[in-house]
Amino acid sequence: MEVPMFILSMVWLYLFIVELVTGLSPFQETFIIIIWILFIVEFALKLLLAPRKVRFIKQNWITIIALVIPAFRALRIFNAFRVLRSVRVINSTKVIRAFTSGSRFLANLKEAQGPQPDLKMHACIIVMPVQAAGGQKLVNLANDITAIVKPILEEGTGISWDFDVSAAAATGSDTARTPSEFLDTASFKMAEGPYDMVTVLTDTPLISRKNRAEPGLASPVARITVMSVRSLYTTSRKQAAMSDKSYTITSNAALLYLHLAGHLLGLKDTTTAQSKIMGASFKGFTGHIDKVPSFSTKEKAFLQKNAQRIPDRELHGGNAVEWLIFHILMTFRHLRTFFSPLLSNKSLLLPLSLPGLATAAIAPALLLVFTAEIWDVGLGMTNGTAAFFAAVSIMFASFYLVRVQSLFLPRREKSTITEHMAVANSTIYFSIFLACIGLFLLLGGLMMVIELYIFPPGLMQTWPTLDRPDITLADKIRLATFISTVGVTTGALAGGLESRTIIQHLALFKSRV
Repeated sequence: MEVPMFILSMVWLYLFIVELVTGLSPFQETFIIIIWILFIVEFALKLLLAPRKVRFIKQNWITIIALVIPAFRALRIFNAFRVLRSVRVINSTKVIRAFTSGSRFLANLKEAQGPQPDLKMHACIIVMPVQAAGGQKLVNLANDITAIVKPILEEGTGISWDFDVSAAAATGSDTARTPSEFLDTASFKMAEGPYDMVTVLTDTPLISRKNRAEPGLASPVARITVMSVRSLYTTSRKQAAMSDKSYTITSNAALLYLHLAGHLLGLKDTTTAQSKIMGASFKGFTGHIDKVPSFSTKEKAFLQKNAQRIPDRELHGGNAVEWLIFHILMTFRHLRTFFSPLLSNKSLLLPLSLPGLATAAIAPALLLVFTAEIWDVGLGMTNGTAAFFAAVSIMFASFYLVRVQSLFLPRREKSTITEHMAVANSTIYFSIFLACIGLFLLLGGLMMVIELYIFPPGLMQTWPTLDRPDITLADKIRLATFISTVGVTTGALAGGLESRTIIQHLALFKSRV
């Protein structure tokens, strides 16, 4: 019921603004009364189901005012204040309705994001060995890690932590992999749990998107980490480095896990001597550790202050509207996390790393710029029309690419989505959106170069369909915009993208730990 009432509250607020500016039509007057009645019915049902009715009324006194005020309006009790209306002074009824309408909207906005989750973290470690035969060794290591980190995380955050260890299919190759190659498995497991945090534990070599070897990488935007213990088990010549039962392996892996978890929970790397976890260097494992350290006093204070926001909200079985609202609300809850990869992944330049997309966009554009008909159409349209088609083409191309390539997480069908997975999806969409803008600018710049420096100036006069031999700079810009619009659309439809390459370039994972 929350989402339909949320939509009605937005309509209610919109109609109130219309009334202040221009006044309501008879249809709008009737519609606002219908919405008001629905609000009353909803409140009555909630009051009827509330176990403590007096307490419920005390907690929702603003809502009661919002429901009572329209009755005064309907009964025309305030008609005595016509003089104030004639001079367009907002009367007391509208002031109260403004307050209550906004409160109603904010209350429904809060309900639409779902209930506050319990103060308990549900984490999962997925074991993905190179060979299936080595799976049990990693499972045992994962269990040892959870036994060490659980009390440290509970002490640091002030909330309870539950851990699950799950085995997944072997990677089948010891070729170095990027963390994005584990993203499908991790995100599906996160939705399946659902879990607030997922870690992939593997003995496959791990590299960043900049091809640097890493022991572990974290994605705060998706709440997913990937750990490779390859260097703990082997030397550079693939000789056994230490016994599988060695405490050194477990303690180093546990310290790395805490370091990555700290990143997911908002902590930053530091060189402060008091910070034994976030100050640890993982250019190489540190060797023997007598005891895995705890978070510093300052780090504990930060984590406990934000404990309410640590467990993820979840959307179960939502429809398309609920899915959209949930993504918007969760993104606004984590704006810094959302913008961080957008600022570092250089999405505007992404088309340069996707030759299939760029070729499918540039090839038809090069043909069109030397076609008389496209000049005729481009010069005949207004600036507003060209801008409108450009905006529509970019929005269509970005949505089409995301849907066709199944870039949203989890990429397999699942009815549950978590808070950070929604933030990751928003980051993915807007990265592709910026990439389409980059493709549009690339095409536009190329078309302008051709029109200004390569295209024969007198050639237009020989085309019988053109009755405007005097082509201005504004005309050429409008034509380049129109051709770029066509190019972006054809690029999206026929680009043939490699989804794994796209995800790798989106910088969802931090490049260093």
